Amino acid sequence: MQTNLVLKNGVIETMANDKTAQAIAIKEDKIVYVGNNEGVKEYEDGAQIIDLQGKFVSPGFIDGHTHDVMYLIDEDTTFFFQTLPAIYDEYYKGFKAFVEEHPDNEMYYGNSFDMNAFPNGFVNNKWINEICPDRPVMITDMSNHCFLLNAKAMEIAGVTDDMPVPNGANFFRYPDGKLTGYFADSFFITEKLPAKVKNPEKYHKAFLKYQDICSSYGITGIDIAGPIILAQDVWQVLADMEKNGELKLRVNCTYLDWNNPPLSNESAESYIEMLTEGQKYNSDYQKVSQVKIILDGVPEAKSARLIEPYAKEANEASDYIGPMYHDPEVLKNFVTKINEAGYQVQIHAMGDGAVKVALDAYEHSQEINGDKDYRNMIAHVTLITDEDIKRMGKLKVIGTMQPLWWYYDPNFSCLEEQNFGTERFKKEYNIRTMMDAGIKITGSIDYPIQPDFRPLAGIQVGTTQSSPYKDQCDDPKYLRNADQVVTAKEMLECYTTNGAFEMRMEDSIGTLEVGKKADLVVLEQDILTCDPKTIADTKVVYTIMNGKIVYQG
Repeated sequence: MQTNLVLKNGVIETMANDKTAQAIAIKEDKIVYVGNNEGVKEYEDGAQIIDLQGKFVSPGFIDGHTHDVMYLIDEDTTFFFQTLPAIYDEYYKGFKAFVEEHPDNEMYYGNSFDMNAFPNGFVNNKWINEICPDRPVMITDMSNHCFLLNAKAMEIAGVTDDMPVPNGANFFRYPDGKLTGYFADSFFITEKLPAKVKNPEKYHKAFLKYQDICSSYGITGIDIAGPIILAQDVWQVLADMEKNGELKLRVNCTYLDWNNPPLSNESAESYIEMLTEGQKYNSDYQKVSQVKIILDGVPEAKSARLIEPYAKEANEASDYIGPMYHDPEVLKNFVTKINEAGYQVQIHAMGDGAVKVALDAYEHSQEINGDKDYRNMIAHVTLITDEDIKRMGKLKVIGTMQPLWWYYDPNFSCLEEQNFGTERFKKEYNIRTMMDAGIKITGSIDYPIQPDFRPLAGIQVGTTQSSPYKDQCDDPKYLRNADQVVTAKEMLECYTTNGAFEMRMEDSIGTLEVGKKADLVVLEQDILTCDPKTIADTKVVYTIMNGKIVYQG
């Protein structure tokens, strides 16, 4: 058979029935042979032959929760704080220089500041008022759930000290009650501020860059957690890229209204109508299959919804359990309608209170619609009770999770431990327990919440429960939940077969089998047998997507 690509002399992990192989042959976009070196010989004539020399091959990695171009689309208008060390003086100097270099900007934006850079973690706008007193400034934090406004931006937005705090939001204040300018889950108050220019043309340009980064990490598929422009425009851009031969990722697309309006029967019908219209974009590359709902906030901002009150150290009222954006009964009806129409629902839920409400909604949908193949998801699942771990497995709800949050990381962990209390903090991310309960987990890093979205880094964290970085991985202060380690094979499942299942593409990707699409990654070493502390730094040698080499390292 005439083929275009043959790989041989390798360790090929097919992820199919525990089968490994030495060689694989590809014709156009599909796998036509998986087996030993002897058997692949009949496919070699006229093909490009890659002698793997013992290198490791697996299905292409799938990122199960990404915001793709969220920051890349803003590179020409925004200051990126993640390029600096998390030190207050560095932030001040860096942003001041940015403002001085762009004297004609109508408004100044910043992304990804770390609240740990501020003395005692107390974020306030005094410094940006000094730097820029006459034009509005808005800076988002690493979680992208919180933002800081200067006094001018607050004036334009009409935000005052006595403004009532809507359900689901959190306004941070000085001891005297005055606003600090720091807000959690309150983007509705920024509607009067000048808007960033985000259009399909800018999205296309940014996506080209984003997918090149993905290819360098071995990623061949993604599940978009929320588009940064109109979802319908994303679908069209991706369809045009596929038609033009530019697309190098398979994509599961999501409808999300970032304004997070109240749910209703009418909004459910509207979502269903949009998704149904979007079915014309379905292809081997793109699926339009899900809606996303944001139910609570984030632990570090004390906006995650808990069952029991926050710890005393969180400095909130003694009965404070955090906000929840949607009425549980309304959510039940909304999810039931979306599932009835044949679509997936993804719910952002980080606190155990929000996770419980999300599972209540999914359970209600099953009771009404029957036990069907919904593939509903909960994004993050930071904290979940033992009872709900069992229920999540029973309901077959997918956990779209972020392994780089599983170790004691320097950005979020200390704040979560402070706000939740040490005993409850220990219950976060009990991955071994979740997998043993039958929960299917997909791997990601919620890019760009943290910029390092290499699947290999996530796989290492899962197998060590410690930092994936050389200067930290042996330091016990980064170790967390040592009894929750999982195997490298289980982590590889998170980033391959489980990701394909979440994307509803398991018939074509996720395993290396004859007849499936030729999406695979070649690695310098066998990540299933090597020292787990070396997985993150394993070199990506080739990324092959749809039968074409899209990256060579």
